[in-house]
Amino acid sequence: MKICIVRSDRMGDMVLTLPVIQGIKQKNPQAIIHVVTSQKNLKICKQFNLIDKIYEKTTSSSAFSNLTKLISAEKYDYYFSFSPGWYGLLLGFFSKSKFKSSLILKSRYKSNVFSKFWQIIFSKIFFSISLVINRFQSLETKENIHQTIMMMDVVSKSKLTISENIKTEFTFTNVFTLKKDEPNKFICVIHLSSKWINNYYSEDDFEDLLRSLKDKNISIYLTSDETTKNKFSKIFNIYPVIDNPNNLHENTENILICNNFDFENWTSLINQANYVITPESGCTHIASLTKCKLAVIYDADNSPNSIRQEYAPWNKEYLAFETNDKELNQKLLNFI
Repeated sequence: MKICIVRSDRMGDMVLTLPVIQGIKQKNPQAIIHVVTSQKNLKICKQFNLIDKIYEKTTSSSAFSNLTKLISAEKYDYYFSFSPGWYGLLLGFFSKSKFKSSLILKSRYKSNVFSKFWQIIFSKIFFSISLVINRFQSLETKENIHQTIMMMDVVSKSKLTISENIKTEFTFTNVFTLKKDEPNKFICVIHLSSKWINNYYSEDDFEDLLRSLKDKNISIYLTSDETTKNKFSKIFNIYPVIDNPNNLHENTENILICNNFDFENWTSLINQANYVITPESGCTHIASLTKCKLAVIYDADNSPNSIRQEYAPWNKEYLAFETNDKELNQKLLNFI
């Protein structure tokens, strides 16, 4: 049996799809699973040994044409389009899969009869199963709309057996080992996303948090992304910046900025951390695959309860905070 899964969007979405792949494999050990993924998710897929083949999504028309030929030639038994938008639907249309299924999510912010209207019509005509979720309505009626649960529901409705209550078996490979100057010294990774800074929380508030953390006997590694320097110019002027992981051991400061680490080095840091503190982002879901204690901060202005319900780390204990919490710093200090 051959299966194709399209998950060509964000890192967190891909991590939340891993339990679906594992659940299918547990019930169907002989299944061959291929994944169409985005460039960001490619490295996650490469480290998950239950995926048999990976296709990378590219945006050019010629690349899409070539991919449709490759997908068509595979003649899958099952095809699942889990990513939003037209890409997975059109790829499925050109595939020669025996059974095609899609997941279409309507807006979580408002009720709109015409939301995803043409995608729904297209999917109802050309796909065997089209699961349309009105997220706004489902949240009001307190239905479970966790991303992983919804994808598993699509698989079940497609008459393909799947194990549902599982924990993702994923192991990161550490490309370096952090050296501790004291055997029992804890490691904390804090992800410097721009999502920290908002109407409720400033860079000065974040600096207060770091000053308080200095009193604890821990090593703090601040990791960056493409949004970091726009919001944390002061922090970058105060603390040492490490651009090369090989230089981590040359600096004895308790707080270091790990700037622009590539995926392998970034995940190696997270994988060795005792604590991870991050706004809701891809870092949340990478950390959920490790043994760390996890704290996730949700944007109070972006439906935090609904975001949490839909994107909560899968089968991982964690603490949830919101940006408008006036005691956020103290609660984070208590977390560690």
